[in-house]
Amino acid sequence: MPRYLQLLKQDRHLIGYSTGNFGKNLLLGSIDVTLLFLLTDLLGVPAHRVSVLMAVVFVGDLLLDLSAGLLATWALNRGIAYRRLIALGALPCALAFALIYSLPLLGRANLAVIAAAVLFFRAAYAVIDVPHNSLLARVASDSRARGRASGYRTVFSSGASVVIATVVVPFVGTAGQHAEPALLSRMAMTGGLLFCAAMLFAAWSSREEGAVAPRKVRAVFLPRLDRLFAAMAVIAVVTGFATPIFGKMMLYIATYALNRPAFAGQALFMLTLGQFAGAGLWMYLIRFHDKTHLLAASHTLGVFGILVFAMAGQDSLLLTVAVALTGIGFGGVFMLPWGILADVVDFAEFRHRERRETATFATVLVILKSGSAASSAVIGWGLSQIGYVPGVAQAEAVVHGMKLLAFGVPTLGSLAAVATLRHFAIGHQEHARVLRANRTRRRRLPAQA
Repeated sequence: MPRYLQLLKQDRHLIGYSTGNFGKNLLLGSIDVTLLFLLTDLLGVPAHRVSVLMAVVFVGDLLLDLSAGLLATWALNRGIAYRRLIALGALPCALAFALIYSLPLLGRANLAVIAAAVLFFRAAYAVIDVPHNSLLARVASDSRARGRASGYRTVFSSGASVVIATVVVPFVGTAGQHAEPALLSRMAMTGGLLFCAAMLFAAWSSREEGAVAPRKVRAVFLPRLDRLFAAMAVIAVVTGFATPIFGKMMLYIATYALNRPAFAGQALFMLTLGQFAGAGLWMYLIRFHDKTHLLAASHTLGVFGILVFAMAGQDSLLLTVAVALTGIGFGGVFMLPWGILADVVDFAEFRHRERRETATFATVLVILKSGSAASSAVIGWGLSQIGYVPGVAQAEAVVHGMKLLAFGVPTLGSLAAVATLRHFAIGHQEHARVLRANRTRRRRLPAQA
């Protein structure tokens, strides 16, 4: 049997666990890419009011994910495994997703109603997202295996992104142009069903390694706030806030800077194909290099692709190549931090003699999701400040402002991430030693209450 087939057979439980990322990204990715357009162009909410809404979501995510972390720890200590929480939370999350895209059909443009619907979705999503991400620290213990699991997650997330680029974005655009809100509602219901199927399969097929963690963990609100976690927080800010702005602005760039609205879907599709290729590349390189070094390389490649896109003008081939290169870089940017974070949990346990697993993942999720909401708020505020008016030709200054948001913010974020990673040395060998030390300590001491 070829080596790669043996590896896939060996990793089948990691692959099964990673299918949950298809469902999660299908829902959250759709919201991230299209919510601004849905609010401004379909519901007619002014851009400055959208920025206020995103600020509310920012605060909501802060509380919701941390609370979900406490809930997951409480359930875990009472014999309710992460997998059961994932299964129980799937349906409410799907219903909340369908509700948001049914707002145009219901004729609800009231900001309070919209905010309630978005926060309902965020709360339901947090209930399944925190345990699913925390499960990464338990389905694999080896640093390289966690890197592969992160790669599989990226593959399934990218698969969802293909669906978003080829189905969701065109559906949203068509519904806006032809005033067909029922089309959006049916799309969202179908997406919710796919989400439920993916999450239930992930919960069923995941296998926890019993030696990875103690059966009981301390219920705390936050992780240990040491230098290692601070560096991880910087990476999370870049990953959640700065990097996604490139994709979020693509509808605006394609429509108003390139005067080719159809290119938005094509660009997002090529970005996703690049992430597919990137996942395979970074997974292969994990065998030989530490994940932190590869993350720095992926940020560098992403910046290079963005700069090529910014200078490509109207050259279709060059634009497409630039987006593909950016996608390869983004494949590592979105993939590698999860495997690194699982290792950080083990390093923190070794340093502080207690394991704050769900608190660590929940806090990083807060940073990622609130960063995403903050980026949407910044885009909404930025568009209002530069004089953007929906549905009309934009002035040259407005187009320049859009480009500054789309290209400048991700580039600055990646440069900050690379600078941080220079001092972030937790490689494969160091992690293996820490893992052995943690296991030895657990054998000598009773599990934490």
